[in-house]
Amino acid sequence: MNPKQPASIHANTEPLWLDQINPGMRLPLPDFDCTAELVAGYAELLDAKHPIHVDPEYAKQTRFGRLIAHGPLIIAKSLGMLGEVFGEALRVMLDVGEWRFYGPVFVGTKVRLECFVVDINAPKGGSSGAVRLEIRVMAGDGGLAQRGTASVLLSRRPKA
Repeated sequence: MNPKQPASIHANTEPLWLDQINPGMRLPLPDFDCTAELVAGYAELLDAKHPIHVDPEYAKQTRFGRLIAHGPLIIAKSLGMLGEVFGEALRVMLDVGEWRFYGPVFVGTKVRLECFVVDINAPKGGSSGAVRLEIRVMAGDGGLAQRGTASVLLSRRPKA
């Protein structure tokens, strides 16, 4: 490992370097479980304890009929998964673009993520470049729950 490079926080992940991606490419973001513990931890951390997220009896009386995850929790979890894909090639998050909510993510369901490379802005000869991504969050029933964009700064593969 290069001593100037930080260790990957995802030790089992082979980095996906800037040189390895192209516009239109689908990236393999891992699925995750939207557990009650995940939602409760988010609610506690941010003092975001609306009963639709944490009180099953209250949630039963709503149009959803059960607990739903906080929308921003799902965004944060989705963006956090980028580290699983890029590993040590990921330098920084540059922005989070427009994000839309289309339906709920229910507590206790598996969330499937789809991620596509929209655009790459990488100067020739530079060591890194900006990559614009579109991320789609698919709810447990397979329907589109959220969609948004984000940009990250990725490193090129280090020269051997």
